[in-house]
Amino acid sequence: MQPPNAWLDELGLKVERILHGEQSFTYHRMAYAGDTLHVQARITDIYEKKGGALDFVVRETRVTNQDGELVADLRSVLVRRNSGTGERE
Repeated sequence: MQPPNAWLDELGLKVERILHGEQSFTYHRMAYAGDTLHVQARITDIYEKKGGALDFVVRETRVTNQDGELVADLRSVLVRRNSGTGERE
């Protein structure tokens, strides 16, 4: 099993250069003790603002239970601060 933040390494995002942008949760049903939850995450968008000074990474996660029923949809946005030279770090 990969570490929880392995996806940051895959994208070349250094923890010291990222900020929490936003986060939202949509719950569709209850999760109960004994449920087996399956989590499937994917990057749905990457875009820049402020002339390349900031990169935004949108990650959406779908959570289902052992019966394949949708439990929750999660969405988070991370912001990467780039150097003042315009190059990515």
